[in-house]
Amino acid sequence: MIGVRGPMSRLTFREKAGAVCWQKQRRDRYLAEGVPPVPHLDVKRAIVRPISRAQAEQVILKYEWLGTMSPTSLHFGIFYGNYCAGVTCVGFGASMAGAYHADQFGIGTGDLLTLARGACAHWAPSHSNSKLIGWTCRMVGARGKLMWATCDTDAGEIGTIYQACNFVYIGASDGVTRADREIVAPSGRVYNQRSIGGWAKTRKVRYESMKGALLDNGWSFQPGNPKHRYVYLLDRSDRGLVSRIESMRRPYPKRVRSAENGTAGTTSRGRCDSDPDAPTASTA
Repeated sequence: MIGVRGPMSRLTFREKAGAVCWQKQRRDRYLAEGVPPVPHLDVKRAIVRPISRAQAEQVILKYEWLGTMSPTSLHFGIFYGNYCAGVTCVGFGASMAGAYHADQFGIGTGDLLTLARGACAHWAPSHSNSKLIGWTCRMVGARGKLMWATCDTDAGEIGTIYQACNFVYIGASDGVTRADREIVAPSGRVYNQRSIGGWAKTRKVRYESMKGALLDNGWSFQPGNPKHRYVYLLDRSDRGLVSRIESMRRPYPKRVRSAENGTAGTTSRGRCDSDPDAPTASTA
């Protein structure tokens, strides 16, 4: 069911996670499946290695909040024997956060990598996620200067894993910048505004033409939800970058449970960065 928007509300991806973050809810849901016949569950012996996009997708679609893949090109998995317990998906360049955020750090678009998706299976041993993210940063380190990651407050996330991996917290977004705003289809499906650029490119039209066509066909804009923003220095030899990141550092956010114990909010159909409900070619 699509949520009803009032003057001060916004449509959301799905029912908000509340006090218990989405991925924990997913892990709890699948506990009954048990543990696969892995040879061991020793995180020190686990191996992180590159995997295909298709392999990463299997985990992301099952466990990750958005439930879609992003235009990422580097994918990694943590393995216990032949069994994958978690994945990360990394993108870079104009198709990711670099197009909107690199200039605030004084680096080029291609130097800002984005940890766009990540999730672990319900049976993954403790510390699998921190080892996976730590090794992901090591393995992509030569490809850029800075790793960017965000946490979705609708999903109940505050970035505990990034705090454990020594990312720098630089504050929450306001939800109104071009990178954070959302566009709502007439059906109620919510997309990040960045999707417009992809649709425009596919149809070989200008961004503003695509945007205008959507508005003419009943689409509308809304603020995104605030997202916690974290960065990790991949290149510490750039002293200017190190100094800029330190000047942006803010105290880590902490989890606060509401008096209602995180009662969820409005429900709607899902936001997605792929386009199963994207505008048809005739829209533009």
